[in-house]
Amino acid sequence: MPAPFIDLQKTSDPATFRLVITDRVCVGPPGNVFMFGGVGLAAATIAAERATGRNAVWSSAQFISYARIGDTLDFTVEVLSGGRNISQVRIVAGSAGKPVLSVAAALGDRSDQPDGQWMMPPPDMPPPAECGPWPLWPVQDATLMSRLDIRMAPGRYGAVPRNGVPSADGRMVLWMRPREDAPIDASMLALFADFVPSGLAAAFGRRGGGNSLDNTLRIARIVPTDWVLCDVRISAAARGFGHGAIHMYAEDGTMLASGSQSAILRFMDQG
Repeated sequence: MPAPFIDLQKTSDPATFRLVITDRVCVGPPGNVFMFGGVGLAAATIAAERATGRNAVWSSAQFISYARIGDTLDFTVEVLSGGRNISQVRIVAGSAGKPVLSVAAALGDRSDQPDGQWMMPPPDMPPPAECGPWPLWPVQDATLMSRLDIRMAPGRYGAVPRNGVPSADGRMVLWMRPREDAPIDASMLALFADFVPSGLAAAFGRRGGGNSLDNTLRIARIVPTDWVLCDVRISAAARGFGHGAIHMYAEDGTMLASGSQSAILRFMDQG
């Protein structure tokens, strides 16, 4: 069985799980390395699923502070409501008494209900083999991004030079997968959902993007797939904040999940 991408450990408390922060779950340039926000939501989602024994329906994180290399985050799950089909939970993650993120989630499955899909992937996006790697991030002093295979189609959907020319449609489409033999599960999709701020960089045609204030993941269904097609759409930016959404699809077009975020706008060309 493939090893999980995020090494969340059990503790003596069945409601608390632990993540040691290393460069493998961090991003950032030299001198400013921190845990990638999607890692926090992913770990919280894993904790909620393990504590309840149920599959995530949605999870939503509010980022309060940063976690740095050497920190140890404890994720404590509180079951607010445990019904016949659905569990509503709260997860709080902190390090040495410092709160880092707070997550709300619902988990469960309901049988004998109809299925449907109305959102579809862009039909003209080439398959991963016809796309090339794209340097979405500046020089990193951490290794999380090197653990991901990210590909974009040159000249379309955000794969353009960051020359200060804004995008016409605020859209960025990319293929993503882990380079490791890790499963595409709810936690991996939570991590991919945190690429909405990178869409802000594409939308503005500038390097950077933003720091996440929140990250919400909504799971449709999980099906086997090697690659995930991530369709990022920026809706607006104003007052120093940007807002966008992401839809994630399996290679066969099945919608796996969607997400949304708000972020503090930050660009590398700002003083």
